[in-house]
Amino acid sequence: MPTLASRPASSRRTQEERSHATQSRIIRSALRLLEKKGIQGANLQDIARGARVTLGALQHHFGSRQALMERLIDEVMAPLSDDSSVWPSPALPLEERAKAFVQAAWHSMYGAPSYVAAWSLFFGCKASPELFARIGVGRARNDPVFFDRFVEHFPEIVASCPDPRHCAGLVFASLRGMGVLNVFTVSTEEIDGQLQMLSWMIIQAGTPAKSGCATAPKPARKSRKAAA
Repeated sequence: MPTLASRPASSRRTQEERSHATQSRIIRSALRLLEKKGIQGANLQDIARGARVTLGALQHHFGSRQALMERLIDEVMAPLSDDSSVWPSPALPLEERAKAFVQAAWHSMYGAPSYVAAWSLFFGCKASPELFARIGVGRARNDPVFFDRFVEHFPEIVASCPDPRHCAGLVFASLRGMGVLNVFTVSTEEIDGQLQMLSWMIIQAGTPAKSGCATAPKPARKSRKAAA
């Protein structure tokens, strides 16, 4: 009987591909349950049923619920760390660049159903210090990258704002808030209006004061009396 080592490489790759496909089905099933029922409703039996595998097969691939949750965290954090698809061409005028960025960020990341699933997982992991710390590490790694990219693609804001990274933080916080609110039914009109206002805010932040548009206020300095 041929051993695993003596089997053709193509056969071994096929086994790896089948294993990867099974794991992908399990992940997709878990994400669907997170979107619909939250983390409390994402039990292993229902995840296995949705993936069309036995509970034993699920445990074979992931070992435990903890291992599956760790993999899910990596999966839901991946789109949030992939910043390549949201940034517009630097050749575009500021107004077009701002609108293109906001639309791309919303439709590819923050407005996607998977974003609600991500926050269901984040909130559910609050009771697990180890899992929540894993999420925190991802956030600490990704946020500075996003802020730096924002400043690079909107250099006009550097000239208008005392700290352009705060502007970036506000923009992403707004997108996150809109994404989390999608757990409820939000009208398309409301979303479009908020995205339009967010684009306008970016444009205003990058518009020089001499053109008649106000710039962001400078941080208030403490008075000597207050500091004493």
